[in-house]
Amino acid sequence: MDEKNTISEQLKELLNTYDFNINTLSKYLQLPIEQIKNLSEGNIDFLPEEPTYRFNLFNKISFLYFSAVEDKDLKLCAFLKVLISYHGLSKKTIAKMAGVNESDITKILSNPPKKVSEEIKYKIAVTVMSLRFFLKDCELDNIMDI
Repeated sequence: MDEKNTISEQLKELLNTYDFNINTLSKYLQLPIEQIKNLSEGNIDFLPEEPTYRFNLFNKISFLYFSAVEDKDLKLCAFLKVLISYHGLSKKTIAKMAGVNESDITKILSNPPKKVSEEIKYKIAVTVMSLRFFLKDCELDNIMDI
C-alpha cells in the first residue's frame, strides 16, 4: 500500500471507526472539511507538492491514528521517557506527584514493562498527561509546524 492510500485509510478509519470529530480534524490539520473528506477518499491532488508540508500533514494524521491503535502501555512508557530525558524530571518526582512508589515508575519503564495495578497505572497516566500538557510549551522549539 502506498503512502497516499495508507494516509487515506487512516483518516477514513479515524472518521468512520472512531467517530473522530471532523471539525476538530479541520482545525488540527488546518484543512477545510471538504478537503478532509477528499483526502479520506484518496484524493491528494489539492495538497501542495511541497514535501515538508505533506510529510508534516501525513505525520499529524498518523499520530492521531496510532493514538487509537497502539499499545497504551507502550505510549505511557514513551511519554514517561520524554518527561525524564527531555524535561529532566526524575522518577522520584513523577512518583511523588502521582502518589505512587518510585519502583512503580521503574516497572513501567522496564523492557518489557513489568505489571503494575490498573489503579497505579491510572495515577501515573493522569500525572504524565498533566505534566506533558503543562510542559508542552517547552517542546515547541523542536516541533515543525505545517
